[in-house]
Amino acid sequence: MKSLRWLIMVAVTFSLITTVPTETSAYQNPRALPDEWGQYGLGDPYVLKFNGYYYLYVSTRDTDDGVKVWSSKDLVNWSYRGLAATDPITHGAYAPEVVYWNGMFYMYTSPAGQGHYVLSSTSPTGPFNVVTGNLGKTIDGHVFIDDDGSFSFYHAGQGRIDAAPMSSPTSIGASSSTGVGMGGWTEGATVFKRNGKYYMTYTGNHVFSKGYRVDYAVSTTGPRSGYAADSLNPALISTEGPTVGLGHNTVVVGPNLDTHYIVYHNLEGPGVVGPLRHLNMDRIVWNNDKMIVQGPTTTPQQDPAMPTFYDYFDRTSIGSGWTNVNGGHWGIYNQELMWQDSIGDTTWYKQISSATSSSDYTAEFNTKEMKRGTSASPRYGATFSYTDENNYGVALLSSKNNRLATSFRINGVDQAWQTFDLPAGFDYTKWHSIRIEKSGTTFKYYVDGMLKGTRTANLGGGKIGVLTEDTHADFGYVAVSNDVNGSSAWDAYKPVPGTIEAVHYMKGGEGVAYHDTTANNIGGAYRTDAGDIRLNSEGLFNLGWNQTGEWYKYKVNVESSGYYDIDFRMATTMNGVQIRLWDGSTDVTGIIDVPNTGDWDKWQTVTKKGVYLNAGQRELRVEFVKGEADFSRMTFHKSAQVTALSDDFNDGNDNGWTRFEGTWAVENGEYSAGSSGPAKSTIGDANWADYTVEADVKMIDAGGDGGLLFRVSNPSHGTERGQNNYDAFQGYYAYLTTSGVNLGKMSYSWTFIKSAPQTYATNTWYHMKVVAQGTNIKVYVDDMNQPKIDYTDNSLNPFTHGKAGVRTANKHTHFDNFKVSP
Repeated sequence: MKSLRWLIMVAVTFSLITTVPTETSAYQNPRALPDEWGQYGLGDPYVLKFNGYYYLYVSTRDTDDGVKVWSSKDLVNWSYRGLAATDPITHGAYAPEVVYWNGMFYMYTSPAGQGHYVLSSTSPTGPFNVVTGNLGKTIDGHVFIDDDGSFSFYHAGQGRIDAAPMSSPTSIGASSSTGVGMGGWTEGATVFKRNGKYYMTYTGNHVFSKGYRVDYAVSTTGPRSGYAADSLNPALISTEGPTVGLGHNTVVVGPNLDTHYIVYHNLEGPGVVGPLRHLNMDRIVWNNDKMIVQGPTTTPQQDPAMPTFYDYFDRTSIGSGWTNVNGGHWGIYNQELMWQDSIGDTTWYKQISSATSSSDYTAEFNTKEMKRGTSASPRYGATFSYTDENNYGVALLSSKNNRLATSFRINGVDQAWQTFDLPAGFDYTKWHSIRIEKSGTTFKYYVDGMLKGTRTANLGGGKIGVLTEDTHADFGYVAVSNDVNGSSAWDAYKPVPGTIEAVHYMKGGEGVAYHDTTANNIGGAYRTDAGDIRLNSEGLFNLGWNQTGEWYKYKVNVESSGYYDIDFRMATTMNGVQIRLWDGSTDVTGIIDVPNTGDWDKWQTVTKKGVYLNAGQRELRVEFVKGEADFSRMTFHKSAQVTALSDDFNDGNDNGWTRFEGTWAVENGEYSAGSSGPAKSTIGDANWADYTVEADVKMIDAGGDGGLLFRVSNPSHGTERGQNNYDAFQGYYAYLTTSGVNLGKMSYSWTFIKSAPQTYATNTWYHMKVVAQGTNIKVYVDDMNQPKIDYTDNSLNPFTHGKAGVRTANKHTHFDNFKVSP
């Protein structure tokens, strides 16, 4: 594979050591809230974070005026704060969103879909007053502020999301397409930036569809163009089960300052007026630049973690959590902020927190200037990585120079100042946030969410604090978390069923979180401990160089006790590699053979079926026993035994089948589908894995296609309410045309896989059979000994579980003698 890879044959074992740590507090989707709109609920949720608090806004019931708002410290416990806006213009206010800029909160909403208005307030809870006329732009307005302070406005469009530049928070320019969409109606855009890339989530195609879902796209060129949809879309979907119709989300950073959460609604059904929807939230994790939603979940999940240290100053005195350095005149105001009002000299008056961070961390500070002195450099802001007066960093706001000033003191030696300009007109008498992200020796500086600069320094962890220089300043919410750039995923309890990235093993170091026979990360990627990690050809970080006796431990939250199938993503050039799963001292799987994939970057999915897991929060340990193989991820599915079924339709009905698009009927003992578009019907269990499905197929028309569905999950009606989606399910489709047999893959989009040319006549019966074993698919027509298509899906997202069914598109097709067998 690479020069550092051992060439010796080593033993590899996977083992799951199951422990049951203390249960953490848990929330559960979906959620109703006090004072929500009756028979309308909590549709189109938007969450704003400001000064340590979260504010939730939702769409207004079509018959009412006003925009409701709730607040929370933790994204779980919400308090109703009343109507943030009451102006008649908010009658049936769709998808209200609020941004903070320079002391003012701006609300964007589209009342009953009749264009957009902007309202403003000095408080996130209002009152908001109308400050513009009708600005148009369809529905679902969203505003993104880039690192340079420029604004962009996004809104829904037919088949796409459009965007426009903004010259001010209340002025929107001409719109153009962002280049992303979902075929039919597309709405509910949210844009955020991470590691220099722009991420957009968006929803389609109709709010009343069970197939309402979230996709995402990424741009490296700018906030309004250059987007490419992710290959694994949808990012969030559920069309069957406890929650359906998931979408119109926001993405917000959780209280631990590091974890992203997706907040969205589910469709309960029609309310008195409009759809009845409720609130949902799931964790987002990252592998390299890949955004992975750990959901949807409907069972209890770990509450969002709070920071390592945080302070709202919601008391009457500063207290023992802070230590004063160099004096000054400090106090607490109204149980909501800490102040320092001594000016007239250049002493750095400091308050240093009692808590010490780890070497990597994220810190947040909220502050505003009340009065500045007349010295050359009145400043105020944050200190971090503070161990003593000889070792620390600072990030200070300077209203006099309209910039952020940064410096370090290391071993008593002051490093050079580096400054970063802030937007023109920045009002320092208003609240602003400073965010510090430290990873290794790299420090990133944000002001009001805008990345303003990056520096390096040989400082470790330490305490955080606030300081002033010749400035009367107020300080609001202050916090620090021992996570940065998504590292909170490592100790989070990941939901099972679900996918767990191999590199998301827990924290704790050698002998606790993992055992590795080398002292350093051989691949040098992603983590700074001794786990050996590299970036692979699929764009993901994976564990490599795994040696005999090495192991990695993962925190999981198992939905319910029972049997699960586990897909391991593996690559190896060696023969005879074996893995095994343990639960405590019990071997729960026996030996699992991992095939030689032919290259370290040729990945295959290896499945072990029927693994019994106990419910609740667990720690699963993965250990290597024989051979060497790279390990990328593991996906847990609920396991279900395939039960044989057959239907010759001689009873005149299709009981047990679920029809979707098209016109279906049982005619003369045959299952008939006719459609000018798609038509599908499914049967069976979404947790089925390996099986054979077969049927007789007769094409009545010359155009279009017809055939068998297998491994189907999340099916929905793709053409109702004008959605125009021919591919409304996830799974495979083996089908006939008059010119051949073909295989394709659908995930609310179409991927053609393979074909075998041959002439097939209309009004003629052909017997089709598909054998799906693991990721291998064989398609037979008439000759049941020689497959027309033999294909193994080694892609990153093979479908290994799902129902069976039949489908046709733009064709009248008959089916008979349908059969599924294990």
